[in-house]
Amino acid sequence: MKNCKGFTFIEVITSLMVLTVTMIILLPALVVLYDERTSIQQEKTALLLLDEVITDWIYEKNSGLKDEIKRDFTTYKFSFSTSNNGQKLTVCINWLGTNGRNYERCESGKR
Repeated sequence: MKNCKGFTFIEVITSLMVLTVTMIILLPALVVLYDERTSIQQEKTALLLLDEVITDWIYEKNSGLKDEIKRDFTTYKFSFSTSNNGQKLTVCINWLGTNGRNYERCESGKR
C-alpha cells in the first residue's frame, strides 16, 4: 500500500477517451429525439387547429376561414373544399416539421 499515489496518466486519458466516444455516439441520437418530440407537439397543435376550424364552421357558420396560422415558430397552411351544396367541409393542414419533413392532415365536418 506504500505505492498508492492515485491514478496514472494512462488511466485518466483512457477514461476521458471512453467518455468522449460515449458522448459522440449519444449526442446525435439525443438531437434526433428532441426533433421528433417537437414534431409530435407540432402535430398535436395541427390537429387542435383542425378541430377548432371545423367546429367554428359547423356551429358558428363562420365563412371567414384563414389560409394560414403561425404558432410556436411553425406556419400551418390550410386548404378548404366544400361539397353537398356547402353542407360538408373538408379541411387539410400542411406544415414543415422541425425534423425537416412535410406533414399533412385532413378532417371533414358536416352541418
